[in-house]
Amino acid sequence: MNTSSECLKHYPQMAIFPKDELSRTIRDEPPTHFTLKIESFSLLSNSSLERYNSGNFIAGGYTWKLCLYPDGNKDRNGEDHISLCLEMVETDSLSPGWEVHALFRFSVLDQLRDNYLFIQDASGIPKRFRATKIQSGFDRFMTLKEFNDPTKGYLVNDTCVFGAEVFVHKESLTGNGECLSMTAEPLTCNHTWKIERFSQLDKESYLSPVFTTGDLKWEIIFYPKGNAEEEGKSLSLFLKLDDITTFLPDRGVYLDFQLRVVDQINGKHKENKLQHWFKESGSWGFRNFLPLSSFLDQSNGYLVKDVCIIEAHLLLIGTIKKLFPKSE
Repeated sequence: MNTSSECLKHYPQMAIFPKDELSRTIRDEPPTHFTLKIESFSLLSNSSLERYNSGNFIAGGYTWKLCLYPDGNKDRNGEDHISLCLEMVETDSLSPGWEVHALFRFSVLDQLRDNYLFIQDASGIPKRFRATKIQSGFDRFMTLKEFNDPTKGYLVNDTCVFGAEVFVHKESLTGNGECLSMTAEPLTCNHTWKIERFSQLDKESYLSPVFTTGDLKWEIIFYPKGNAEEEGKSLSLFLKLDDITTFLPDRGVYLDFQLRVVDQINGKHKENKLQHWFKESGSWGFRNFLPLSSFLDQSNGYLVKDVCIIEAHLLLIGTIKKLFPKSE
Protein backbone atom coordinates (compact mmCIF):
# COMPACT_ATOMS: atom_id res chain seq x y z
CA MET A 1 0.00 0.00 0.00
CA ASN A 2 1.27 3.48 -0.78
CA THR A 3 2.08 5.68 2.17
CA SER A 4 0.57 9.15 2.35
CA SER A 5 3.87 10.75 1.30
CA GLU A 6 4.14 8.51 -1.75
CA CYS A 7 0.62 9.40 -2.80
CA LEU A 8 1.29 13.11 -2.42
CA LYS A 9 4.32 12.86 -4.70
CA HIS A 10 2.07 11.93 -7.60
CA TYR A 11 1.68 15.62 -8.52
CA PRO A 12 3.85 18.64 -7.68
CA GLN A 13 2.24 20.90 -5.10
CA MET A 14 2.26 24.66 -5.17
CA ALA A 15 1.13 25.52 -1.64
CA ILE A 16 -0.36 23.96 1.47
CA PHE A 17 -2.41 26.00 3.93
CA PRO A 18 -3.41 24.20 7.17
CA LYS A 19 -6.89 25.16 8.33
CA ASP A 20 -9.05 23.35 10.88
CA GLU A 21 -7.00 20.15 10.50
CA LEU A 22 -7.38 20.25 6.72
CA SER A 23 -4.63 20.98 4.22
CA ARG A 24 -5.24 22.99 1.06
CA THR A 25 -3.28 22.46 -2.13
CA ILE A 26 -3.50 24.44 -5.37
CA ARG A 27 -2.51 22.76 -8.61
CA ASP A 28 -3.17 22.91 -12.34
CA GLU A 29 -3.90 19.21 -12.92
CA PRO A 30 -7.55 18.08 -12.64
CA PRO A 31 -8.65 15.39 -10.17
CA THR A 32 -7.51 11.92 -11.13
CA HIS A 33 -10.50 9.72 -10.46
CA PHE A 34 -13.83 11.53 -10.59
CA THR A 35 -15.36 14.86 -11.61
CA LEU A 36 -18.80 16.15 -10.61
CA LYS A 37 -20.05 19.20 -12.48
CA ILE A 38 -23.21 20.84 -11.15
CA GLU A 39 -25.21 23.31 -13.20
CA SER A 40 -27.88 25.50 -11.55
CA PHE A 41 -26.34 24.89 -8.13
CA SER A 42 -28.76 27.33 -6.47
CA LEU A 43 -31.70 25.18 -7.54
CA LEU A 44 -30.07 22.13 -5.96
CA SER A 45 -29.35 24.07 -2.77
CA ASN A 46 -32.92 25.36 -2.55
CA SER A 47 -34.53 22.01 -3.36
CA SER A 48 -35.71 19.49 -0.78
CA LEU A 49 -32.75 17.26 -1.61
CA GLU A 50 -30.44 17.44 1.43
CA ARG A 51 -27.81 15.12 -0.01
CA TYR A 52 -26.78 14.29 -3.56
CA ASN A 53 -25.13 10.92 -4.26
CA SER A 54 -22.98 10.82 -7.38
CA GLY A 55 -22.65 7.91 -9.73
CA ASN A 56 -20.15 5.18 -8.91
CA PHE A 57 -16.50 5.30 -9.93
CA ILE A 58 -13.53 2.94 -9.62
CA ALA A 59 -10.30 3.81 -7.80
CA GLY A 60 -7.69 1.45 -6.43
CA GLY A 61 -9.74 -1.58 -7.45
CA TYR A 62 -12.76 -0.58 -5.36
CA THR A 63 -16.02 1.22 -6.09
CA TRP A 64 -16.86 4.61 -4.58
CA LYS A 65 -19.28 7.51 -4.81
CA LEU A 66 -19.31 11.13 -3.69
CA CYS A 67 -21.93 12.40 -1.24
CA LEU A 68 -22.53 16.15 -1.41
CA TYR A 69 -24.57 18.19 1.07
CA PRO A 70 -25.04 21.57 -0.68
CA ASP A 71 -26.17 23.23 2.56
CA GLY A 72 -24.06 21.15 4.92
CA ASN A 73 -24.71 17.98 6.88
CA LYS A 74 -26.62 19.55 9.75
CA ASP A 75 -26.65 16.28 11.69
CA ARG A 76 -22.86 16.57 11.97
CA ASN A 77 -22.41 20.30 12.65
CA GLY A 78 -22.05 21.18 8.99
CA GLU A 79 -24.21 24.30 9.13
CA ASP A 80 -23.12 27.17 6.87
CA HIS A 81 -20.72 24.84 5.06
CA ILE A 82 -20.63 22.50 2.12
CA SER A 83 -20.20 18.93 3.35
CA LEU A 84 -18.47 16.41 1.10
CA CYS A 85 -17.75 12.77 1.83
CA LEU A 86 -16.56 9.58 0.17
CA GLU A 87 -18.60 6.40 0.42
CA MET A 88 -17.48 2.89 -0.45
CA VAL A 89 -20.12 0.91 -2.37
CA GLU A 90 -20.57 -2.58 -3.83
CA THR A 91 -18.95 -4.19 -0.80
CA ASP A 92 -21.12 -7.32 -0.71
CA SER A 93 -18.54 -9.30 -2.69
CA LEU A 94 -15.72 -8.53 -0.24
CA SER A 95 -14.60 -11.11 2.31
CA PRO A 96 -16.02 -10.97 5.85
CA GLY A 97 -14.02 -8.65 8.07
CA TRP A 98 -12.70 -6.64 5.12
CA GLU A 99 -10.85 -3.37 5.61
CA VAL A 100 -9.63 -0.83 3.08
CA HIS A 101 -7.23 1.96 4.00
CA ALA A 102 -7.44 4.86 1.58
CA LEU A 103 -6.05 8.37 1.37
CA PHE A 104 -8.44 10.70 -0.43
CA ARG A 105 -8.73 14.36 -1.30
CA PHE A 106 -11.50 16.46 -2.80
CA SER A 107 -11.20 19.37 -5.20
CA VAL A 108 -13.15 22.38 -6.37
CA LEU A 109 -12.36 24.19 -9.61
CA ASP A 110 -11.38 27.86 -9.50
CA GLN A 111 -13.02 28.86 -12.78
CA LEU A 112 -11.45 32.33 -12.77
CA ARG A 113 -7.83 31.18 -12.51
CA ASP A 114 -8.32 27.77 -14.15
CA ASN A 115 -6.75 25.77 -11.33
CA TYR A 116 -7.93 23.40 -8.64
CA LEU A 117 -8.10 23.75 -4.88
CA PHE A 118 -7.55 20.33 -3.28
CA ILE A 119 -8.55 19.74 0.33
CA GLN A 120 -7.58 16.72 2.43
CA ASP A 121 -6.93 15.63 6.00
CA ALA A 122 -3.83 17.48 7.18
CA SER A 123 -2.54 14.40 9.02
CA GLY A 124 -1.99 12.54 5.76
CA ILE A 125 -3.10 9.32 7.46
CA PRO A 126 -5.21 6.99 5.27
CA LYS A 127 -8.79 6.50 6.46
CA ARG A 128 -10.02 3.04 7.41
CA PHE A 129 -13.13 1.85 5.57
CA ARG A 130 -14.94 -1.26 6.80
CA ALA A 131 -18.43 -2.79 6.94
CA THR A 132 -19.43 -0.65 9.93
CA LYS A 133 -17.92 2.55 8.51
CA ILE A 134 -18.18 2.85 4.75
CA GLN A 135 -18.13 6.65 4.68
CA SER A 136 -15.56 9.32 5.50
CA GLY A 137 -15.14 12.95 4.58
CA PHE A 138 -15.36 16.56 5.64
CA ASP A 139 -18.50 17.93 7.28
CA ARG A 140 -16.99 21.41 6.94
CA PHE A 141 -15.34 21.08 3.56
CA MET A 142 -15.78 24.79 2.78
CA THR A 143 -17.85 27.62 4.21
CA LEU A 144 -20.79 28.69 2.09
CA LYS A 145 -19.50 32.25 2.41
CA GLU A 146 -16.20 31.32 0.77
CA PHE A 147 -17.86 29.08 -1.82
CA ASN A 148 -20.30 31.83 -2.88
CA ASP A 149 -17.65 34.58 -2.92
CA PRO A 150 -17.53 35.68 -6.60
CA THR A 151 -13.83 36.54 -6.31
CA LYS A 152 -12.93 32.94 -5.47
CA GLY A 153 -14.22 31.49 -8.74
CA TYR A 154 -15.75 28.35 -7.25
CA LEU A 155 -19.32 29.22 -8.29
CA VAL A 156 -19.55 30.95 -11.67
CA ASN A 157 -22.82 31.35 -13.58
CA ASP A 158 -24.38 29.08 -10.95
CA THR A 159 -22.05 26.25 -12.02
CA CYS A 160 -19.38 24.49 -9.95
CA VAL A 161 -17.06 21.52 -10.44
CA PHE A 162 -16.01 19.17 -7.63
CA GLY A 163 -13.59 16.27 -7.90
CA ALA A 164 -12.10 13.34 -6.00
CA GLU A 165 -8.91 11.34 -5.81
CA VAL A 166 -8.72 8.06 -3.90
CA PHE A 167 -5.43 6.22 -3.40
CA VAL A 168 -5.47 2.64 -2.13
CA HIS A 169 -2.80 0.50 -3.83
CA LYS A 170 -2.47 2.14 -7.20
CA GLU A 171 -3.50 5.32 -8.98
CA SER A 172 -5.10 5.43 -12.39
CA LEU A 173 -6.99 7.92 -14.51
CA THR A 174 -10.46 6.51 -15.13
CA GLY A 175 -12.02 9.40 -17.02
CA ASN A 176 -15.28 9.12 -15.13
CA GLY A 177 -17.56 12.02 -14.32
CA GLU A 178 -21.08 13.30 -14.47
CA CYS A 179 -22.92 16.59 -14.79
CA LEU A 180 -25.95 17.35 -12.62
CA SER A 181 -28.31 19.98 -14.08
CA MET A 182 -31.20 21.25 -11.98
CA THR A 183 -34.16 22.47 -14.05
CA ALA A 184 -35.35 26.05 -13.50
CA GLU A 185 -38.72 25.31 -15.16
CA PRO A 186 -39.42 21.63 -14.44
CA LEU A 187 -41.22 19.56 -17.06
CA THR A 188 -44.60 18.26 -15.93
CA CYS A 189 -46.82 15.44 -17.08
CA ASN A 190 -50.26 14.25 -15.99
CA HIS A 191 -51.48 10.82 -17.05
CA THR A 192 -54.82 9.11 -16.43
CA TRP A 193 -55.23 5.34 -16.80
CA LYS A 194 -58.74 3.91 -16.75
CA ILE A 195 -58.87 0.19 -15.98
CA GLU A 196 -62.12 -1.56 -16.89
CA ARG A 197 -63.39 -5.06 -16.01
CA PHE A 198 -61.22 -5.18 -12.90
CA SER A 199 -62.84 -8.42 -11.72
CA GLN A 200 -61.54 -10.16 -14.85
CA LEU A 201 -57.89 -9.24 -14.32
CA ASP A 202 -55.95 -12.49 -13.96
CA LYS A 203 -52.30 -11.46 -14.40
CA GLU A 204 -49.85 -10.63 -11.63
CA SER A 205 -49.15 -7.17 -13.03
CA TYR A 206 -50.21 -4.78 -15.80
CA LEU A 207 -48.48 -1.91 -17.60
CA SER A 208 -50.22 1.32 -18.51
CA PRO A 209 -49.92 2.88 -21.96
CA VAL A 210 -46.64 4.76 -22.37
CA PHE A 211 -46.64 8.50 -21.56
CA THR A 212 -43.82 11.03 -21.85
CA THR A 213 -42.01 13.96 -20.24
CA GLY A 214 -39.74 15.50 -22.85
CA ASP A 215 -37.90 12.60 -24.50
CA LEU A 216 -38.46 10.24 -21.55
CA LYS A 217 -41.02 7.46 -21.69
CA TRP A 218 -42.85 6.22 -18.60
CA GLU A 219 -45.31 3.52 -17.59
CA ILE A 220 -47.31 2.71 -14.47
CA ILE A 221 -46.94 -0.83 -13.13
CA PHE A 222 -50.14 -2.04 -11.47
CA TYR A 223 -50.34 -5.13 -9.24
CA PRO A 224 -54.08 -5.68 -8.65
CA LYS A 225 -53.42 -8.23 -5.89
CA GLY A 226 -50.21 -6.77 -4.49
CA ASN A 227 -46.49 -7.31 -5.02
CA ALA A 228 -44.04 -9.48 -3.03
CA GLU A 229 -44.82 -9.48 0.71
CA GLU A 230 -47.92 -7.35 0.08
CA GLU A 231 -49.52 -9.98 -2.19
CA GLY A 232 -53.09 -10.55 -1.09
CA LYS A 233 -52.90 -7.55 1.26
CA SER A 234 -52.47 -4.38 -0.75
CA LEU A 235 -52.78 -2.87 -4.19
CA SER A 236 -49.24 -2.07 -5.44
CA LEU A 237 -48.28 0.79 -7.78
CA PHE A 238 -44.92 1.71 -9.31
CA LEU A 239 -43.63 4.24 -11.82
CA LYS A 240 -41.35 2.73 -14.46
CA LEU A 241 -38.86 4.49 -16.71
CA ASP A 242 -39.11 2.83 -20.11
CA ASP A 243 -36.02 1.76 -22.11
CA ILE A 244 -34.00 1.75 -18.88
CA THR A 245 -31.16 -0.41 -20.24
CA THR A 246 -30.21 2.15 -22.89
CA PHE A 247 -30.95 5.19 -20.74
CA LEU A 248 -29.07 4.61 -17.49
CA PRO A 249 -25.46 4.09 -18.63
CA ASP A 250 -25.15 7.76 -19.59
CA ARG A 251 -28.06 9.58 -17.98
CA GLY A 252 -30.30 9.91 -14.95
CA VAL A 253 -33.27 12.01 -13.86
CA TYR A 254 -34.47 13.43 -10.55
CA LEU A 255 -38.24 13.16 -10.42
CA ASP A 256 -40.93 14.37 -8.05
CA PHE A 257 -43.92 12.15 -8.75
CA GLN A 258 -47.33 11.36 -7.34
CA LEU A 259 -49.47 8.27 -7.91
CA ARG A 260 -53.19 8.34 -7.20
CA VAL A 261 -56.18 6.00 -7.10
CA VAL A 262 -59.25 8.12 -7.81
CA ASP A 263 -62.26 8.13 -5.48
CA GLN A 264 -65.01 8.30 -8.11
CA ILE A 265 -67.77 8.96 -5.56
CA ASN A 266 -66.51 11.15 -2.72
CA GLY A 267 -63.46 12.78 -4.27
CA LYS A 268 -61.27 11.55 -1.39
CA HIS A 269 -58.51 10.17 -3.56
CA LYS A 270 -55.73 7.96 -2.25
CA GLU A 271 -52.36 9.39 -3.28
CA ASN A 272 -48.70 8.95 -2.39
CA LYS A 273 -45.71 11.12 -3.32
CA LEU A 274 -42.03 10.35 -3.84
CA GLN A 275 -38.84 12.02 -4.98
CA HIS A 276 -36.38 9.66 -6.61
CA TRP A 277 -33.22 9.62 -8.72
CA PHE A 278 -33.84 7.21 -11.58
CA LYS A 279 -30.20 6.17 -12.00
CA GLU A 280 -29.60 2.58 -10.92
CA SER A 281 -33.18 1.29 -10.92
CA GLY A 282 -35.87 1.67 -13.52
CA SER A 283 -38.97 1.57 -11.32
CA TRP A 284 -39.96 2.98 -7.96
CA GLY A 285 -43.18 3.13 -6.02
CA PHE A 286 -45.31 1.55 -3.32
CA ARG A 287 -45.96 -2.12 -2.56
CA ASN A 288 -48.48 -1.18 0.12
CA PHE A 289 -50.11 1.66 -1.80
CA LEU A 290 -53.67 0.86 -0.68
CA PRO A 291 -55.09 -2.03 1.40
CA LEU A 292 -57.16 -4.33 -0.81
CA SER A 293 -59.95 -4.26 1.75
CA SER A 294 -60.26 -0.49 1.35
CA PHE A 295 -59.90 -0.65 -2.43
CA LEU A 296 -62.65 -3.25 -2.79
CA ASP A 297 -65.02 -1.46 -0.39
CA GLN A 298 -67.60 0.04 -2.77
CA SER A 299 -68.36 2.93 -0.42
CA ASN A 300 -64.82 4.28 -0.82
CA GLY A 301 -65.37 4.92 -4.52
CA TYR A 302 -62.11 3.41 -5.76
CA LEU A 303 -63.86 0.65 -7.70
CA VAL A 304 -67.13 1.68 -9.35
CA LYS A 305 -68.96 -0.52 -11.85
CA ASP A 306 -65.83 -2.70 -12.07
CA VAL A 307 -63.75 0.32 -13.13
CA CYS A 308 -60.84 1.98 -11.34
CA ILE A 309 -58.89 5.07 -12.36
CA ILE A 310 -55.18 5.58 -11.70
CA GLU A 311 -53.43 8.91 -12.18
CA ALA A 312 -49.78 9.92 -12.27
CA HIS A 313 -48.36 13.42 -11.90
CA LEU A 314 -44.68 13.86 -12.81
CA LEU A 315 -42.37 16.82 -12.17
CA LEU A 316 -38.90 16.47 -13.69
CA ILE A 317 -36.56 18.50 -11.47
CA GLY A 318 -33.04 17.58 -12.61
CA THR A 319 -31.02 15.52 -15.06
CA ILE A 320 -27.65 13.76 -15.01
CA LYS A 321 -25.39 13.03 -17.96
CA LYS A 322 -21.89 11.67 -18.38
CA LEU A 323 -19.12 14.24 -18.72
CA PHE A 324 -16.95 11.84 -20.70
CA PRO A 325 -19.25 9.62 -22.80
CA LYS A 326 -17.63 6.66 -24.45
CA SER A 327 -16.99 7.06 -28.15
CA GLU A 328 -18.74 4.70 -30.51
